[in-house]
Parts: sequence; C-alpha cells; structure tokens
Amino acid sequence: MIRKILLFLLKIGLSVAILGVLLWQAASNDAFTQLLETRKHWGSLGLGFAFSFLAVFLTITRWWWLMRIQGATIPLPLTLRVGYIGYLFNLAPMGLVGGDLLKAWMLIHHEKEKQDVAPIVLASIFIDRMIGLYALFVMASLAVLGTGMLWNPPNYADASAASVTNGICIAVLVAFGVGTVAWLVLLCPAFSAPKPAKKSSRWVELLQKIVLSVRMYRHYPGKLGGVLAMSVLIHTCFAISVYFIAAGLWEAYPSFLQHLYISPISMSTSAIPLPFGPYEAVLDRMYRDVLGVYGRGLTVALAYRIVCLGIASLGMIFYFTSRAEVRETMREAKK
Repeated sequence: MIRKILLFLLKIGLSVAILGVLLWQAASNDAFTQLLETRKHWGSLGLGFAFSFLAVFLTITRWWWLMRIQGATIPLPLTLRVGYIGYLFNLAPMGLVGGDLLKAWMLIHHEKEKQDVAPIVLASIFIDRMIGLYALFVMASLAVLGTGMLWNPPNYADASAASVTNGICIAVLVAFGVGTVAWLVLLCPAFSAPKPAKKSSRWVELLQKIVLSVRMYRHYPGKLGGVLAMSVLIHTCFAISVYFIAAGLWEAYPSFLQHLYISPISMSTSAIPLPFGPYEAVLDRMYRDVLGVYGRGLTVALAYRIVCLGIASLGMIFYFTSRAEVRETMREAKK
C-alpha cells in the first residue's frame, strides 16, 4: 500500500513539475496576457467540444463492437453508461481503481448471469487499448514520414528544438515498430496460447481464459481492420477538435493539415504512465516549432483538458445515479 502511494505521489510530482516549467515559460513570454486580450470564437470552441465528444462516443462504441465480435450480447446503452463512468475515473488519477478496471468489473457484475462474460470483457478492454494506441502510432508515424520532419525539419524557434522534436519523432517510429511486432506475435497462428494447467487457482484460470479470448480475435482479421479504421477516425476527430480549440482561442495557430500530424504525435505520449504533463509539453513544443512563440500550445492543451472534463460530466451524472453499484464494484475490484 505504501509503495502504491509513493508511486502515485511520484507520478503527480513529475506531472506538476512539467506543468510548472511550461507555465513559467508561458508566463515569461506573456502568453496568458495575450490570450486574455485575444478575441474568442465561441463557435469554434463549441465545435472543438463536439468533435471530442464524438471521439469519446466512438471510443466506447469501439469497445462494445469488440465485445460483439466475440459473441457478447451486452446492450450498447449499458456499455455507454459504464464507459462514460470509466472515462470519468480515467481523468481522476487520485482514484485507487483505474477507469478501465472499474468499467470492466461493473459490466461483469451487471452481466454475471451470462456464462464466461468476464474473459470477453477483460480481453476486449485489452485489445481496445492496444488497437487504439497502435492506431495513434500509425497516424503519428505516417505524419513523421509523410512530412519528412526527420530529414527536412521546419525552422525551429531555438537551437535545442531540433534535437528534442527529432527525439520525439524517433520514439514514435520505434513505438510503431514495437507495436507491429506485438500484433504479429499476438495474432499469428504460429504462436499458440498456453495450455491450461490441470490444477490452478481461480485467478490463473481467469488469466488463461483472457489469453484465449484475446487470441480469438485473430479469427476476425477483417473486423479488426474495421476497428483499426474506426480508431484512425477517432484520432482524426481528436485532431479536428484540437484545431477548432486553437481557432477559438487564437488568431494565429497551426493549419488544419498541420494539426493532422501535431495532434497524433502529441497524443502518442499518452503511452507514458503520467496523468498529465507529457501531452502538454509535446503539444507546446510543436506549436512553438510552427509559430515560434511560447505558451500557445500549452493554452490549447489546457483548454482541451477542460473539454475532456466537460465530457466527463456525463460520466459524473451516470456515477451519481449508480453510486451503490460503483462502490460495490470498487470493493470487489480491491479484493
């Protein structure tokens, strides 16, 4: 328990340190003063919210479709309710139970009368996370290679920017390569699943069933391709959302096409296990590369976080209407 608390405090400390440096840089360059003086375009901000809301809705629907692929007959409205509660808890790093774990146990608890629903739910969450992150690395890698950022860098605001941005691009390409190999290992028929042990604990048996359920997806390559295409659409919606948020806050901002590579590269830092900080730092860096000014990427990133909190308010409504179920689920998950 003490180790978990120390790890949590370390993550929060690193995140606060990153944001502190970014805020200091932005304040030193009068970014917040300029933001207050700039005329806001509320229609663009509204579109930014709408595209983020659509992206989150499609993300939860993607999870539901992954369960449907394996034959689970879980209603979409129930999946949406549980999914939005999970989204809320994923935005609240102070919770001891993560959003993915909570929504898994809630759905399992609600559908406990159905046979073998637990492995399908847990496997679908694992695949959902993997395919969502992989689609992000695909988009980011295509952006890096398509724009030629590594061998034809833009005019940077300072001398150190080139090495930092190149390092980010290389990390994205490496993550794409590792992800591709992981998918081949997971889905290739040549790699067989572990054989169930004759005598094992309940948790070991559940883990074996989850592995078997995950590997069942290799029988549906066409449907998985559709899920991957849906994931690209989701990340495109997030990129459009960030573009409209920038257009609503500033008169000068990166173009729509530039956001199609700025957003996925920035959001690919979500693989770093910190509640906040890396995304803001990379988005601010890439805005600075394009505009040559400090702080604008940070303000857009913070506005995007506010949009996420607005979407999470729907999860808050579902949470307060299901508090007893959530508390019972959290007690079960901690056992």
